[in-house]
Amino acid sequence: MITPKRKYLDFIAQNTILINILLITLLSWASFWVYTYITVDTTKQSVNAQFQQRILDRFDSALISMDRRTAEIEHKASVLARQLSNRLTSMSTRQQLLEQTLAMAPDLIGAGLYSAETKHSPLLTLRPQGNQTDANAAPEWLQQLPESFKVNPTADTVWWSPVHRMSGSQEPVITLVRPILSEQGVLQGLLGLDWQVASILELARDAEATPGTLVWLTDSRNLQLAPPYQDHRRERVHTVMTQAQATTPQAIFVSDFEYQPLNLPEHPVMLYYTRAESGLKLSVAIPLDELDAPLASLQERSSTYLIVLGGVMLLLTLFGLIRLLPSLRNMRLSDHDKLTGLPNRLRLLQDLERDSSVSLILVNMDRFREVNSLFGDECGDLILKQVALRLESFMSSDENRGGRLYRVTGDEFALSLPRRRPELVLQQLEAILNCVRQSPVFWRNHEIGLSATAGAAVPWVNSPKEHSLYIYAREALREARMKGLHCRVFDGSEPLEQEFEHNQKWAGKLRDALDEEGLVAWFQPILNNTTGRIDKYECLVRMLDTNGEVVSPGKFLGVASKLRLEGHITRVMVEKCFTRFADSPMQFSINLSYSDLQQEELTAFILQRLDETGVGPRVIFELLESDHIENYDQVRHFVDEVKKRGCRIAIDDFGTGYSNFEHLLQLKVDFIKIDGSLIRNLDKDPNSRRVARGIVGLARSMKIETVAEFVHSPAVQMEVLRLGISFSQGELIGMPAPELLISVPKELTRLSYSGRNQARSAALGI
Repeated sequence: MITPKRKYLDFIAQNTILINILLITLLSWASFWVYTYITVDTTKQSVNAQFQQRILDRFDSALISMDRRTAEIEHKASVLARQLSNRLTSMSTRQQLLEQTLAMAPDLIGAGLYSAETKHSPLLTLRPQGNQTDANAAPEWLQQLPESFKVNPTADTVWWSPVHRMSGSQEPVITLVRPILSEQGVLQGLLGLDWQVASILELARDAEATPGTLVWLTDSRNLQLAPPYQDHRRERVHTVMTQAQATTPQAIFVSDFEYQPLNLPEHPVMLYYTRAESGLKLSVAIPLDELDAPLASLQERSSTYLIVLGGVMLLLTLFGLIRLLPSLRNMRLSDHDKLTGLPNRLRLLQDLERDSSVSLILVNMDRFREVNSLFGDECGDLILKQVALRLESFMSSDENRGGRLYRVTGDEFALSLPRRRPELVLQQLEAILNCVRQSPVFWRNHEIGLSATAGAAVPWVNSPKEHSLYIYAREALREARMKGLHCRVFDGSEPLEQEFEHNQKWAGKLRDALDEEGLVAWFQPILNNTTGRIDKYECLVRMLDTNGEVVSPGKFLGVASKLRLEGHITRVMVEKCFTRFADSPMQFSINLSYSDLQQEELTAFILQRLDETGVGPRVIFELLESDHIENYDQVRHFVDEVKKRGCRIAIDDFGTGYSNFEHLLQLKVDFIKIDGSLIRNLDKDPNSRRVARGIVGLARSMKIETVAEFVHSPAVQMEVLRLGISFSQGELIGMPAPELLISVPKELTRLSYSGRNQARSAALGI
């Protein structure tokens, strides 16, 4: 006799009031616990929000100080340029004006006048070591001067140079350059003011919100400069700056405030950065442990409080249980099965009357009567107990928490599970049947294999009440047995007969396509956002109808799954795609499901064809992110084998549902394909951008390349580039087609990092 997992008490018994008292006690304890927890949690959130705001305020304060000083220097340069524009002004007077400007601004440590000729030779330069007029000592920034200073400069034209070092002192500075124009607007020369980087760093250090905060500046050439830290930060500032440089865009690509985590091995940090008016990128890295520091003491106090309170309430509850147990033992248990200890059909119908918004699954044992007649009732009882144990094991998983298991008739069990979509319920049915037949039952030296048929009913909008869910589940079970299927789901979306007619129609077409080579491969191009070229294709299956019409996979893949023909389709795609790309330098990807990898013959065929064709270094296998992988050893073995042959692995549709990060850890992933549900609204939905930015940051930290799916417009592509995603795929790039995309439109090339750099260089005349 199995000890009952749940015992349902008779609500008409005389001692029902005792149970109600117990439930009220437990509910009061739980409610008080939840209330206390929510109160503490709200306080924690408020403290955390205040601390986060303080960090942002410090960051804004530092940025405002830098930009304010930038504006002041630009104003000084504007006034000085007007004073120097008079040709009658002597060189000594010009030198005096420069000296006065430097004397009034300690952070300006150099100034210079340069000729209007093409080479802009120095006329007068002031440095800490004294005045210099050596024409050969032209600063290096003159070589990077924008074209706007050569062609029609205006009085408003200004330019901040990248960081460079002053000759002699080697002091790092950035130089503000303004044209000196006559009253007629003719270029007479250039004025340069050298701003000391050390002074800029002092302004930037206002952003240090915690003792471990790191601050540094990055110029347009990715040169990084940090304050000369003398404490513990000195040892790790270089590591943090190097990691930040690898995972964030250059200063010229930063247009707004950004932040992202940096998952360093020993000291993970939160990185904040933006571009200042001087062209420098201000970066601030705050250790995550210091972000959590204000909450540590509060967390400790709240945990102690909850533990003490919970202990007191638990003792009171136990005391009440001890007093109630004698009465509970005398209660009648009238609605459970004696053999298995499970609730029976009566209890199931009562539960459905109270709540019919569940998914109901019926599992009926195959050939149970024959086995019972052949080996006797004792053997039949053993089988039923074993099946009950296996189903209870299935119900114990986290995803089925809250469900109930029943034994409704002699060889039939029922599972009441939380409501889910029909396709998910179908996956559950497959898992239940696998659980039942996982191993045989041994009876007196006889090995008895177990199998079952399952039917399920899912509530729909206008579903009738009362016992209709049970009736429809039985109808689905009957139809499954009639049609020779393992399982069947009924959701009220269409009559069962119509659905079976649909399945039979497409099952016939699918078998004909497999027999007559009616399955073909279409190819969707993938844009390399770095080079602006198409160097990858995703291979997608299509069916050619008897009339020559192309059929999308959505009409036949579901039937293929029910008939377990996915492996045959995958075999056809591998053969056709390997042959198509045998002589092509292009990379191509093929979709594989977890069921494909469970078929040893199919995986052996894939490895054989890889060895025969030698296309391994150009093959990418895409694994569906939503697939539930039970045997990672089996999948890892396949991944290891194909990687030996040069293949790479991608996770498809990443970001759908609950993203399975275990796939990234277990399967040595090379690519993450971000699902179209996140990409399609990237230009409009800030939440989509935040999630996508997190995925890109995670991928970068793991050295995994990213692919954006469903890129359907230039606006979405621009957001993809801003996020730093490696590749783009979708309607904008090209829809699936039977032939490869040979030439790339110029408009498409422009929507890449390479195209943007070329356009920027053309605009600057570089």
